[in-house]
Amino acid sequence: MIFFHPLAVLGYRSVFPTIFLRPMWGETHKDLPRLPLCMEKIAILGGTFDPVHCGHLLMAETAVSQFGIDRVIWVPDRVPPHKSRPDLASFQQRRAMLALAIADRPDFQIAPPEANQSVSSFAIDTLLYLQQMYPGDRLHWIIGSDAFKTIPKWHRSAEIGRLCHWLVGPRPSQGDRQTEASRDIGATLTFEWGESPRDVPIDAGGRRMQVETNAVGIEVAAQMALLGVEIRWEVLSMRAIDLSSSHIRHLAAENRDLRYLIPELVRGYLAAHQLYQQPAAQS
Repeated sequence: MIFFHPLAVLGYRSVFPTIFLRPMWGETHKDLPRLPLCMEKIAILGGTFDPVHCGHLLMAETAVSQFGIDRVIWVPDRVPPHKSRPDLASFQQRRAMLALAIADRPDFQIAPPEANQSVSSFAIDTLLYLQQMYPGDRLHWIIGSDAFKTIPKWHRSAEIGRLCHWLVGPRPSQGDRQTEASRDIGATLTFEWGESPRDVPIDAGGRRMQVETNAVGIEVAAQMALLGVEIRWEVLSMRAIDLSSSHIRHLAAENRDLRYLIPELVRGYLAAHQLYQQPAAQS
């Protein structure tokens, strides 16, 4: 049974009306059944996940803790046949590894295969499919700053830009690849931290990466504005992690220890299925 705050009974109004829907015995809103009028925050995290690694998991967890995301939907991409190689994992294997990686998180879920059924599907198709699955919920998209920079070139970018709120994670390469346009923006605009990328010393670490990610966001927003789209985005408060699936595949091919780079269950799966191993040389 839910007891409402006594001030609500007296007609008290607040700018935070949800406080009156909280139970009085210590539960949180996540302990309650979902109400028809309650909007959830759904975040999408897409990628090939070949394999999924701890950097992916950290991005998802940062989004959950920073923005109160209720559910993260993981969407592994299908790789077109012409891009497949014997040393890469299949779609089914990547889904299996992803299931192992998030098995202990009920708020992390894998999208059904139908979410990205066609090998030629675009991000807009995935977004529209999930919008049908979660009608009325607020959709977010977790993305690295390097991929975020390419959004203006995506298929139906103007449409997809309007449909979700972007949560952008720092990438270690963004400072080296920063365009002249973003450098100019950094020199002329004031950031949330009151700094431009060139104002922050390199050894400031995470703070500089945050500022540089903010510069990327401003640049993308300016490009999307030319398409008539006001894009919504936020920077994930995390350090950039210099970790990639391709690097993990390279280490696996050399029989290097992948401990602490990928979840332990995924590491066991790689060993059991001998994924990413170099084929034995024929004599």
